[in-house]
Parts: sequence; C-alpha cells; structure tokens
Amino acid sequence: MNALLARFGFGRQSKSQNDESYYTAGQLALIKARFKRKTSGVVAAWILGTLVMMGFFAPFFSPVDPTINGADPDYRRGAPQAFYFWDENGFSLRPFTYTYTKEKARIDLKALAGGGLNALDALTSSGALKASNQNKYVIDKEQRRYIQLFVKGWEYSLIDLSVGGLDLDIRWDRHLLGVEQGQLHIMGTDEDGKDVFSRTLHAIWITISIAIVALIVKLFSSLLVGGVSGYFGGRIDAVLMSITDAVRVVPAIPIYLACAVALSEMDLTPVQRYFAIAVIIGALDFPTLGRRLRTHILTERNQDYVLAAQLCGSSSWRIIWRHLVPSFGSYIIVDTLINFPYVILAETSLSFLGLGLTDPINSLGVLLQKAQDPDIQQNMLWQFFPVAVFVFLIMAFVFVGDALRDAADPYSEKK
Repeated sequence: MNALLARFGFGRQSKSQNDESYYTAGQLALIKARFKRKTSGVVAAWILGTLVMMGFFAPFFSPVDPTINGADPDYRRGAPQAFYFWDENGFSLRPFTYTYTKEKARIDLKALAGGGLNALDALTSSGALKASNQNKYVIDKEQRRYIQLFVKGWEYSLIDLSVGGLDLDIRWDRHLLGVEQGQLHIMGTDEDGKDVFSRTLHAIWITISIAIVALIVKLFSSLLVGGVSGYFGGRIDAVLMSITDAVRVVPAIPIYLACAVALSEMDLTPVQRYFAIAVIIGALDFPTLGRRLRTHILTERNQDYVLAAQLCGSSSWRIIWRHLVPSFGSYIIVDTLINFPYVILAETSLSFLGLGLTDPINSLGVLLQKAQDPDIQQNMLWQFFPVAVFVFLIMAFVFVGDALRDAADPYSEKK
C-alpha cells in the first residue's frame, strides 16, 4: 500500500527503494534528477524556454508588424504605452492605454516669412529642430483604448513547410494583444515608427536560429575531425590536428573581417547572407570539441567493446559513429548547450560591428548596433529594451549550461 501511495506522489519512499531506483536509473534520468536540484538552473530554464517560445511564435505575440509595412508614421520616436487598470476617471477590470497624439511645434509664421535672423530665432525657439521635442506626445486620458486578446491583425505564416514540391503554408491573422483602434506599442517605436517590442521578439528567433545552424556545422565538423583523427591515428591524425591547430591559433576577428569583405562583394539575398554567416561561425569553432573528442577516442579505441565490434566485422565508420561517439554523448550535449551563448555573442558582435546582418533584418546584433546611436542614448532610452533581452538570454543560457554540466558529471555529487 505504501509503495502504491508513493508511486502516485503520496507519502515517502523508503531509503532502500530510493537507492534501488538510483542504481537502476538510466543516464538521462540521473542527469534530469540532478538538474532539478539546481534552483538557478531550473529558473533559468523557465526564462530561456519563455524567451525561445516567444521568439519562435513572434508573429503571434507581436501586436504590430515589425517591418516597414507596420510602421506608424504618426508615432515616430514614440515612448512606450503603459497599461492601466485605474485612473482619475475610475477603475476598470480590463487593462487599457491612452490615446497618444504628436505635439506639433508652434512656429511663428510671420517671423519665419520675414527671413533673416528673426526667421532663424523663430525656428529654433519653436523646438522643431530639437530631438527631445520630437518625442513629445499629448496623452488624451479621456479616450481610453482597451486591451483585447486574440485580435485580428496582419496575416503571417504560422507554419511554413513549403520545401521542394511540398506546398504547406498555414497562415493566420490573430495576435495575442492589441487594441480596437490604432496600434499598441508596448516598448515604443524607433525613428521610422517601427515597433521595438515586435522587432525584438522576431530578433530573438533569428539570432537563436543562426546559433542553431552554426552549432550544427560546428558539431558535424568536430565529430568528423575528432572521430577520424582519434580512431585512425598516424599520419591522418597528424594532418588533421595540424589543420585544427592552424584554425585555432588564428584570431577570429581578422577572419570575420575577411569573410565580411568577401560577402560584401557577392550579390547575396538576406537569407543567403544569414546562412553564410552561420556557416562561417560554425566552421571556425570546431577545434576545441574536436580535440577533446579525439583524446576520448584515443583512450577508448583499445577497449574490449571496440575489439568485439571489430571481430564481428563492423566497419570503422560504424564503430566510430555507433560505439565511440555515443560514449562521449553526454559531454557533447552539454558542450553544445554551453557554447550557445558564445555563438550568439559571435553573431551579435559581427552585426554590432556592421559585418553581419544589417537593417532591416531583425536580429539582436542589428538592434544593439542601433542602440549605440547618441540620439537614442539621450532621447529614446526605450530602445535599450533589446539590450536587456539580450542580457537575459545570454545569462539564461549560461546558468542552464552550468547546471547541466554539473548534472552530467557523475563525480559532482557530494558523498
């Protein structure tokens, strides 16, 4: 009876039962159990999962089209529009925002038409030339705009599997938040009137997808070089390790600069440039994992199970991919996840320096590049929202990777 109650979560299992489940559990179950004991890792995993989900379904969570088609010409350089539940007009169960109209500069037309210094004084005193005055809007608190859920907006591709001859493009026009009249700008707009919040959500997934493609290229290169070099040894090992050392000692920035110059000379579409950057980042990041895999295979290739596979007639490639590489699988998974933030930093750094993706493509690097504008730093601080999202994303990856590394290490537990 106690065992049955314990199985459904009631009561406590005996110590012997816990010991038995520990010694009979698989590797993934042990890693999962150790990971759950890391509070920082669990919290970071929830934050990371939320950011990735919002980035993947960015069109649904975005209240405004992030492209120039959704730009609001009447709300350029607009401040964030806050939500309220009550004001001097009373309490409301539905959250609402106010109506914002741009404050027009008052110019003395008579003095302006007269010319000379009087016209210059009239123009400068009106504030029309000041960047700070261009951000001023009149808030009409008598005209509420209530927040609505699942509002109808611009049409977007929910699932697009149109590859080759397959034509499967599911489109939808519903969005999580919106207002009945006008547009909702949660984090304000930029100088073109494009919504900062929507652009940031789309940038998350573009940056993460670049990291995924780059890590796939890196993983394949590392497994190929490390597996072949460690298993065969000899001259093959010497040649491959010489190439690996050459790639490892060359600084990454000069190579990125050379690749950026080469890409600028090519007539590439944004998608082609996107994949080219991902492949370059992944191809230059394989030496560390490749060398560690080589060291592991050099140690494991003389074990009994490898000899047994050879006596059974297994080919060298089968032994490498079915026996040696999986024995190093937990480290490969952890190393790949830990390297996620570094790959994201590489793409962001390239775009920040103007060598990677460029506007109007939405990536975190592009948005961070815009944040270095002195005008934005002085008059549009809300455009630092992508910077905060970038910091949260990187820190979440770091904490999750650190917790997963400790969970995958069988010697990390205190006895």
